[in-house]
Amino acid sequence: MAASKTSNKKQKKTDNSTPAMSTPACNGNESGTATDPENTEGEERPMGRNKAKQQMRERLDQSRKESLDYLLDKKKEANTEKERKKEERYKIAFALDQQRIGLEKDKFEVKRMIEEDRLMRIDTSEMSLEEKDSYENVKKKILSRWSAQA
Repeated sequence: MAASKTSNKKQKKTDNSTPAMSTPACNGNESGTATDPENTEGEERPMGRNKAKQQMRERLDQSRKESLDYLLDKKKEANTEKERKKEERYKIAFALDQQRIGLEKDKFEVKRMIEEDRLMRIDTSEMSLEEKDSYENVKKKILSRWSAQA
């Protein structure tokens, strides 16, 4: 009974396959890929872990550099815009100061004209001779200034 029983093991499906013939170095260079230097153009050794890490670091460094350059450009643009606005504010403040100074000059001129008009209307008939001479000199100066302005 033991002789008539067959084994339940799976058999290999390929014909004439042996472990010695499965490697390209052992089977007489049939494919021509392993040792032929002319056919190794597209085939390279796979990238190692360290080289892959180095390339990833380089890409990250490049990306960081580009990001920093972009941020630096944005900061420069923001600074120039800030400086432009600052200059604009200074120009406006300067113009307002000039306007304020002009208004103060006008105000002073009005006060001076009122005072000169008051001095011109003073009655000197009842004054002493010295006071009268003093007021007459002031009136002459006022009249000469008025004639120079006209």
